[in-house]
Amino acid sequence: MKKFFKHKYFQLFLGWIISFYIKVCFQTSIWATKNQEIVEKYVNKNKSFIVCFWHNRLLMAVFCWKWSQEFKMLVSGHADGKIISNAISYFGIQTITGSSRKNNISSLKEILKHIDNNNIIGITPDGPKGPNEEVKDGLISVLKKTNVPVLPLSYSAKFKFQLKTWDKFIFVTPMNKFVAVWGNPFQFDKNKTIAENKLILEKEIKRVTMLSDNLSK
Repeated sequence: MKKFFKHKYFQLFLGWIISFYIKVCFQTSIWATKNQEIVEKYVNKNKSFIVCFWHNRLLMAVFCWKWSQEFKMLVSGHADGKIISNAISYFGIQTITGSSRKNNISSLKEILKHIDNNNIIGITPDGPKGPNEEVKDGLISVLKKTNVPVLPLSYSAKFKFQLKTWDKFIFVTPMNKFVAVWGNPFQFDKNKTIAENKLILEKEIKRVTMLSDNLSK
């Protein structure tokens, strides 16, 4: 089975299947967005910022982005990352191949280039292998270096199933009720330690995740 996942054409096919399924979920469901004005404020500045959401909320995250500005997603170079990359390409989202590791972020030079070019970057700070819902030091190091703002994000659904994966991946159904929630902006505070900054960002992503779960019931 692993050989199939590594095959280019199988990855393309599975990416198309996933994109088709999430389009069906979106088109047959009600979708609401909370705190959208926070994003619009930053979009209107035409400056780079990072969007952060947990790895288990990947499936429908493409529909949280409604603006014309170019959005690039940091995605693992492994087989599952390539499948995700193929799937989100159908929604006009380009990818940066790399991952958020424990102590650094691979493809750092490319990320810094996109920040310099005022692009918006999406990162799952606990991906690609966890620990679940834990911001890694690598992202905090990038924020310290660039002072780029982070906008936390989450979505949830009324009808969802939690898979038995490391990230407790959220699988959703068509004919659903979705709620996306944008959180308070975060920027690295030089008066605090890396660990303190990390905890603040974690708490805010967890807050909007819990809020999206409650609002979608």
